[in-house]
Amino acid sequence: MNRSDVIGKLGCRVSTMLNEVEKACGLQVRFQALAGSCVVAQYRYDPHTSTPTVFLRFDWEDVDVAHELMHMRLELVEGYAVLAWRSGVSQTAAVESAVTRVRAYVDDEAVHSRLAQQGFVVDGEVLKPQLFDDIYTRVPRYLTKRCPRQRDGMAHLDGVGYGELCRSSFLVQAELVRSNYSAILSDSHRKKVQRFIDAFRTYRSVEAAKAEQVLDLFRKNDVTTMAGHRQVLESWAQLEGLDSFVGASTYTKQGKRYVLPWP
Repeated sequence: MNRSDVIGKLGCRVSTMLNEVEKACGLQVRFQALAGSCVVAQYRYDPHTSTPTVFLRFDWEDVDVAHELMHMRLELVEGYAVLAWRSGVSQTAAVESAVTRVRAYVDDEAVHSRLAQQGFVVDGEVLKPQLFDDIYTRVPRYLTKRCPRQRDGMAHLDGVGYGELCRSSFLVQAELVRSNYSAILSDSHRKKVQRFIDAFRTYRSVEAAKAEQVLDLFRKNDVTTMAGHRQVLESWAQLEGLDSFVGASTYTKQGKRYVLPWP
């Protein structure tokens, strides 16, 4: 993916954001095609090559680039914590998948808040229509029909042993969407969120109880602040038994490179 082609398609607002982030951290973002993925965009920083990369699917939009640049800003420029591997642990695919899910849901709360402040439309840009038309529409239908867990539309991590985490995180997100953005959602989307929450709490009580513990972390800590964000990350990882594999750490700049100390 050609960097100049991506920049040429960016609107002024996101172009400015890219310039500001690159100037602040002293690094140039690389853009790379994201093929065969269910997500539109991803951000990754490689400390070995000191390269930040934004991966983009063919149908990316300005808000997708802005979302990933905001992740980069929070981590490298502002010093928000990340979940990093502890020294000497076995980095299995199952644990990595679980850690990635916890990080994504916590980080996205901070990112979504920033994007909303910068004028992106929450209902339609920040929160994609697919969220409401897929998970929040299909899952209540499966649950009310009492479909087994492997066919309830939320079995993404069942195969690696973190199915409860996967399902509970969907409820956590839905409750946060309702509490933070209900007033600005369309009537249709607001009803879909509510139907999802009601069905989930009725038919997935074990996962709902786990989600309630996580939601309590969000209530007690402001995830948009560095301290609150770190506390939610650490505490959620501990609830899932992931704290023996990962811990909170912060990127620090050494010369022109960013390193992530062992937690």
